[in-house]
Amino acid sequence: MKRTRSSVLLGTGLLLACAAGAQTINFDDLAPGTTLGAQYAGMGVTFTPNAFSGAGSSSSGMPWATNTDMTIVSIDNGDLGVDFGALGVPSLVSKNILHHFLNWETVEDGDASFNINLTNPATSVSVTFAGVGGQAAAPDTRIFVYAGSTLLKTVAGSLPNDNVGQFTLSYTGSDITRVAVAPGSFDDWVGVDNIVITPAVAVPEPETWALTLLGLAAFVWARRRRQS
Repeated sequence: MKRTRSSVLLGTGLLLACAAGAQTINFDDLAPGTTLGAQYAGMGVTFTPNAFSGAGSSSSGMPWATNTDMTIVSIDNGDLGVDFGALGVPSLVSKNILHHFLNWETVEDGDASFNINLTNPATSVSVTFAGVGGQAAAPDTRIFVYAGSTLLKTVAGSLPNDNVGQFTLSYTGSDITRVAVAPGSFDDWVGVDNIVITPAVAVPEPETWALTLLGLAAFVWARRRRQS
């Protein structure tokens, strides 16, 4: 009887094993100077620049950039130079971040944007920003959450005052396959860090359920026959 119970628990565990925990990408495993792209493809996550094109939709009135900077920099080794203090409070980011305070001039033709592409659908995503400023009245640091080509939600932040430059934008839903990130009209003066993604629970195929249950039934039948 003990073996039968253990086998049932094992089979149930196998069926529930598809549930995945949250994944955090903080760029700390990348060398400063790296151009972000497919480094996290093993996690089912890739990054592409220039999520939008054409006329912009931020308070700057600029069109969307065509040369969004995707460089990873360190906030610990002086990469941010005199602008380090402009990250603001509270301290939500650390070590490496995406985007570069001293590199703002390279995104010279508009407002920056990039895509977080998910191979497997997710149920929630959050992105932390630092260096957001001057947007207390009309914040335009946003994330655009998509299921395929369908826009699920646009999430924007708010600032109580211009000294608070760090916050996290989050969305919880279903079938998230892409998140377009707009750091704001300060172009890449805004740093991005701590991207947290919760993958959707993979539902086993009907054949998997059938084979698992058939195996458990056969084991129970054989066990009872042996006992009788």
